[in-house]
Amino acid sequence: MKKFIVTLLLVAVACAPAMAAVTVCSEKSGTTVTVKYTTDANTVRAFALDMTVGSGTITAVNCSNSGYYVYPGSIQIQSGSISSYGRCDCNAVTFPGITKPGIGSSGVTVEMGSLYTGTNKPASTGTLLAFTISDSAATVTLARNTARGGVVMERAEETPTVTLTTCVTDCYPSGMSDYATWVTLGKPSCWCFPRQCHGDADGQLESPDGKTFYHVAYNDLNVLLANWKDKAGVPAGVCADMDHLTESPDGKTWYHVAYNDLNVLLANWKDKASAPADCTTPP
Repeated sequence: MKKFIVTLLLVAVACAPAMAAVTVCSEKSGTTVTVKYTTDANTVRAFALDMTVGSGTITAVNCSNSGYYVYPGSIQIQSGSISSYGRCDCNAVTFPGITKPGIGSSGVTVEMGSLYTGTNKPASTGTLLAFTISDSAATVTLARNTARGGVVMERAEETPTVTLTTCVTDCYPSGMSDYATWVTLGKPSCWCFPRQCHGDADGQLESPDGKTFYHVAYNDLNVLLANWKDKAGVPAGVCADMDHLTESPDGKTWYHVAYNDLNVLLANWKDKASAPADCTTPP
């Protein structure tokens, strides 16, 4: 069974490419490092990652994601049943050369996969795991372990674009009434512009005449027109979604960018209403 899972991962990587995007990031708080992931509409089947620190050691790893609970590197099968799910951190003795030394060293390799039926697939965004480090000042690096599969999508033909980075702290306050919508749309940074909800789609001042500067002017109008009735698609077009709501002008099709957003922009055109910087102020 274990060989089958590994073979499945390798076959998936070898298939014809298709578009998919996955972001894996690390967030450090003291000696605890949280690894989070976000994917688009495409579901990740398995992660194989190397985690290293620039100083000190990794002292423990906690893999508690309920969606990725299969650990191909150490799962044990007896008589057709799982006798032990094993551990997410991989054994470097069994697979030297392609596996980091492990807990107590500066590097750990983890493998985490999903197994489900029906609709209970893993969430498209969430916390994958957490690990502790001995030096709170250490730099943390994440990398795909391609020898173990890297990041494998559920659809074998998909070759994902994977971004490994440091997590960005939420710029949109959780106290906002539409915070959940912001998260669903992929946390667009433009919603964090202080006047975006008043028509400032680019977050920049603009001076059409070279003398007077405005928050809301032609550049913002151009962003709105480029995404009119979601021409550019969502989430690319949400910077022009001034009211943070969908709208159906014909009662049939719903858009993020349409007449209500245009009205918001026009109400503050060249800062007629002296657009306040309150778009990220919770009610």
